[in-house]
Amino acid sequence: MEETIVKEIQRLKKEMYKRKEEISDIKKLVNKEIDREFYSNLSELSEKELETYIEECLSSINRNIDPKPEKKSITSHRKILGKPIVLIKRVLLKIISFYIDLILDKQTQFNQQSVALYQALLLRLRQNKERIKQIEEKVSDCEENLDIIMDKLKDLHLSLEQLKNKTANHNPTVED
Repeated sequence: MEETIVKEIQRLKKEMYKRKEEISDIKKLVNKEIDREFYSNLSELSEKELETYIEECLSSINRNIDPKPEKKSITSHRKILGKPIVLIKRVLLKIISFYIDLILDKQTQFNQQSVALYQALLLRLRQNKERIKQIEEKVSDCEENLDIIMDKLKDLHLSLEQLKNKTANHNPTVED
């Protein structure tokens, strides 16, 4: 049985390396880094991969919690007109920032509450997994104890039967 598990692990590793090579071949064909993620089916992820995925998602959401535009993010690629365009954009942003703040403050609050909820649910999930593990250990111990008790009960039952047979053989009943 262990041999089949070892062989399956080796087969899976080979398949994984083959897929990694295929991905690097795609990058070579494109001649640059692939700019978007290709999501895998989450149900196919292992427990550890799923944990990593959840942590990455939460940290990404946490980084982007505030949807307000940053003033430093306003740039222009134009050489000659770039500076005046950036200046106009920044002035407009300052003028409408009051209204933007009114709208986006609620969104920021919602985002913060959502992230806090996700983190709380993840924490509860981890606690429940630990509780389930403890309960499974207790059930396993109870099953072992039950097996021992059942064996002792069978032994007692056999002993009782043997004792009944002995007393029946030693005390024959006399019929008239």
